[in-house]
Amino acid sequence: MKSKIRDVFSVLICIILVFVIIGTIGVITADKLYTAQYFRMQAEKTNTYENAYQTLMKRFSDNCSVSNIPVEVYEKAFAKDWMRNAIDEKINSTFDQRKADIDCSAVEKSITEYFENYAHEAHVVKDETYDKKLAESISYAENAALNAADVYSLDVMERAGITAKISSYVGHARKYLYPCIILTIVLGVILVILKRSAYWTGTALFTAGALMTVPTAVVLSTDMIQRFSLKDYTTYHLVTGVLNAVTKNVMITGIVMLLIGVFMIVLSMVTVSQKQQNTAHGE
Repeated sequence: MKSKIRDVFSVLICIILVFVIIGTIGVITADKLYTAQYFRMQAEKTNTYENAYQTLMKRFSDNCSVSNIPVEVYEKAFAKDWMRNAIDEKINSTFDQRKADIDCSAVEKSITEYFENYAHEAHVVKDETYDKKLAESISYAENAALNAADVYSLDVMERAGITAKISSYVGHARKYLYPCIILTIVLGVILVILKRSAYWTGTALFTAGALMTVPTAVVLSTDMIQRFSLKDYTTYHLVTGVLNAVTKNVMITGIVMLLIGVFMIVLSMVTVSQKQQNTAHGE
């Protein structure tokens, strides 16, 4: 009777431990991923700095027929290093909860010089129309460059209140990190007290690992993430790259847990079998 009661408690603890393990992994993942460092790292891995720069130059090139400003004027104002620094500053400022400090003074100088040279060669009068066109060209270039640097669409998410909500959720999750770890340890100790801790802990790890591995494996094998539709190539490449990286990390973690669980279950069964054989020989 006591053995059956102990088994029932072990099953209940095992079930609770499955969800606690998944919750702990989720909290650790959120704590690791929602950082400026991780965002910058993913931008580097997905070649986003280069893609954003090339996309911006293509936009300026396509607009030449309208603005009559050669793309070389913009290339003089915006270098690849400028794009890298602008993207990093946009990410850092969002996590620091401050306004981004991105220097666009070079474009004002470059476009102004171009206008003055053009006015001198074409004998254009510098009137109100001239000043208005100059101001519009500078404003367009600055806005286009700043939009291109916002590769994670952080401005859009901030205006929609999404950034604040995510920060709030992650902040709450981080508060539960240590309680989750402590609870996992406590449940493991209870299983030790109930005996056959290796078997039930292994079962919990196996189940949690399977719950993490199967869905992520399906997502990756069916190219579900790649089917996302985004007009901007840079954003598409970055978002799908980040989602794939996160999914792979979760799947690998699940596989490791699953294998450890199988090992612990087998080890427990072998140990019990040996004990039974020793008992039979002793009799």
